[in-house]
Amino acid sequence: MSKPNIVLITSDQHRGDAMGCANHPCVRTPHLDKLAQMGIQFNRAYADCPVCIPQRTTLVTGIQSHIYGMPNYASDYRIQRDRADFLGSLMTKAGYQTQIMGKTHWHTDPTFRAGFEHVMSELHYNDYVQARTGNGRTDQSGIGMNELFPDLSHNPPELSMTQWVIDRSVEFLKFRDRTQPYFLWASFIDPHPPNTIHEPYYSMYDDEDIPEPVIPDWIDTEQCPYELLQHRSIWNSVRMKPKALRKAKGVYYGKITNMDHQLGRLFGKIQADGSMDNTLIIYTSDHGEMLGDLNDMGKSTFLEPSTHIPLIICPPRSMNIEPGQVSDALIGLDDLLPTFCDIAGITPPQDITGKSMLPIIYGLENRTREDYHGQIGNSHMFHAGDYKYLYFVDDGKELLFDSIVDRKDEFNLAAEGHEHLLSSLRERFIAHLISEDHPHVQDRQLVNLHTKHEELHQLRARNYYGWV
Repeated sequence: MSKPNIVLITSDQHRGDAMGCANHPCVRTPHLDKLAQMGIQFNRAYADCPVCIPQRTTLVTGIQSHIYGMPNYASDYRIQRDRADFLGSLMTKAGYQTQIMGKTHWHTDPTFRAGFEHVMSELHYNDYVQARTGNGRTDQSGIGMNELFPDLSHNPPELSMTQWVIDRSVEFLKFRDRTQPYFLWASFIDPHPPNTIHEPYYSMYDDEDIPEPVIPDWIDTEQCPYELLQHRSIWNSVRMKPKALRKAKGVYYGKITNMDHQLGRLFGKIQADGSMDNTLIIYTSDHGEMLGDLNDMGKSTFLEPSTHIPLIICPPRSMNIEPGQVSDALIGLDDLLPTFCDIAGITPPQDITGKSMLPIIYGLENRTREDYHGQIGNSHMFHAGDYKYLYFVDDGKELLFDSIVDRKDEFNLAAEGHEHLLSSLRERFIAHLISEDHPHVQDRQLVNLHTKHEELHQLRARNYYGWV
């Protein structure tokens, strides 16, 4: 069998439950649903550092962000790594024609290509919009880059980045070099704020039964860690009224449906191109969105709406994989690079943290790992499959959730007399940190900075709302 083409599709801030195939009560994603029917849907895919730059760097390195040195949003940080070890370089060397269209946003220089032969990034898109509107911004709504407040887009559909990415992806397929396989990365910025979209998507969910926010009791008690209280203080500094939040969620869903509809154009082109039978298609996102659940907005936490991401892999028909599978394997974005290397028949760099998913795709194994560790700032997630343990260095608080029956993080088992289970997971987590020589464990004890809740302070909104 010749090397299959690879199409990687990524969105930004798409929470893992917001798809029809994930049994969401109202979100419409017909093309992603079809992709899942033809391939494998992974129900336990997670961001190891749920914020844009580190996760996108993990995609192109195969290394979790706390291992490569920056488990945080840090626009000035520059990863130190041989250029030959980035995703684009590896795929190009393996004989692929490599292209990326859309958002990059890595822990590198903004013009860094990660080894891809051709890149049309958000910088190109901004120039495209400016040439047609005289304005460098993509919209005139006044809604900032991290605000969920809803508004009707002032731009026509053809000026949206979603359509721009698909237009150029389809153009690439039309003029690609047909003597070699291709690796196409279509990278959307939606449904990331600003929370604006054109019609009919702006009003599409006005008459739907939008789910009410999930607000568990524990978040307003002493069980809630300092880090989560601070996050809520920052992201909810201007609180939405209930009707506004309902509309905001509907617009967010509309942006997802718009992406899905545009993907129909891309899938149709692959089908018409005659290459569907030898093309592997992957859809995923860098992190989720709280969307009012647990009384919070945005991302940057290990609560389920923020860290759980969609992941659908549709292998080419030439691989003879049983369609419609659902996997509960613990998967991270660092697993994509070694999977691509495995498919391309090359050896990935030895220092990566990810594991190839090809044995799962072929049905030879049902998991890549027993547990999964993530870190953002001073917050940690240790996911053991059945249970999710969270540790917060700032004040030493712990949260524990049953990941089988409580995917919404409603019931904190750490406060409900499950000390034996809590102790067992804590010891496994400590052993894991010791194996990494991690600074947040000392003398076999987890570090506790003893931050007091009364020290909670509110950062300037401009730092998060994107007014600068």
